[in-house]
Amino acid sequence: MNKAAHKRFLTGVFSFIFLTSAVTGNTLNFKVQTTEPYTIVERSDFSRYDNGKYIGHVYREVRAAINPSGTEQDGSTRYKGNFIVMEETVRDMRQNARPVNAVVPVNFALNANGGIRIDDDRGFPALRNFPFYSQNGITKGDTWKAAGQRAVDPLNENKTLILPFTAVYEYKGIEDYKGIPVHRIEASYKSDADFSSVSAAGLRQTDDKFSKLTGKHDVTILIAVENGMMLLSRDVLDETFSWNDGKTVRFKGFTLCFAQGIIPLDGGKIKKGIENVGGIELEPVDAGLRLSIRDLQFASDSSELLPSESARLDRIAASLAGIEGRTFLVEGHTASTGRPENEMKLSQERAKRIVDELAARGIPLGRFIYKGWGGAKPVGDNNTDAGRKLNRRVEITILD
Repeated sequence: MNKAAHKRFLTGVFSFIFLTSAVTGNTLNFKVQTTEPYTIVERSDFSRYDNGKYIGHVYREVRAAINPSGTEQDGSTRYKGNFIVMEETVRDMRQNARPVNAVVPVNFALNANGGIRIDDDRGFPALRNFPFYSQNGITKGDTWKAAGQRAVDPLNENKTLILPFTAVYEYKGIEDYKGIPVHRIEASYKSDADFSSVSAAGLRQTDDKFSKLTGKHDVTILIAVENGMMLLSRDVLDETFSWNDGKTVRFKGFTLCFAQGIIPLDGGKIKKGIENVGGIELEPVDAGLRLSIRDLQFASDSSELLPSESARLDRIAASLAGIEGRTFLVEGHTASTGRPENEMKLSQERAKRIVDELAARGIPLGRFIYKGWGGAKPVGDNNTDAGRKLNRRVEITILD
């Protein structure tokens, strides 16, 4: 993956979802349950101030689909999956198809407290060891502290900082949330780092012109009593990044994080819906289930589909329309002919064209996200006609 294509947002996707909880008298015992697949959707709404001047709102979204992939000798559960990072959008774009900025693969291990070890760290999950649950029995009003880390890149310059913090937690007891009994936990941590001394700050420094960070995060975490799922977190933040030249950037607002377990897709039903449709392959992937549409017939160097593709798209739309509650990631690919910028643009346009075609057949635009890869992910040999034909494809992933 081209790391320059990443955007490191100020948001902080959590690294796990499920807990088990048992009540003995007035005492509650938490234990992280790390053997379930899960999905996360995180939406952020910030006001941004440069050098004290308000310059506008920032709206961002990150999605994750995470699946268990084994158990380590120390009992930690290993996970694999993908984080899908959206471009900055206006608020009402959730009703439209949204472009994807990056698809970032992750591979990490979690222990029973929520402690995390990340392989090939690319900045996701952004929050590490947070939330961190006390292994001791707790009652309403009890507090505890735990160290955590977060990955940030305040100006989206591909200069990721790993920042340490200490969070303070308080268990507020059981309350009602939209008719559901939930455990409520309040947490807070300071955005407090002085980059003049890297060793003192205890962080990985990537920008020697960065001077300090100040501010605070207040986080409310709601966990379903019945099944231990984290239904919602709300992170209210106000923090300011400063540079040695006097520049400051302040973000003030909130991040909402929603989570749910994964209900397995009925692959057999989907396969039946597209059987006898030529040039389509169906395969499971870490993010869900993927339809690869081979040899789509577009006008040369264009996103205009030839009329002969109409029947195939009719069948694909009919199959996808029967899948409820899922988002569809549409990815465009081209052959590599030595013009990467043109290929990237064309693949993005073709992915969007497929989205529009499927939406015209009755699937709401808000269920689609899309990305172009150009010729960066070949499945055939670009030196042959047959290989280039294979590489000209669109893939639709039914996300978990």
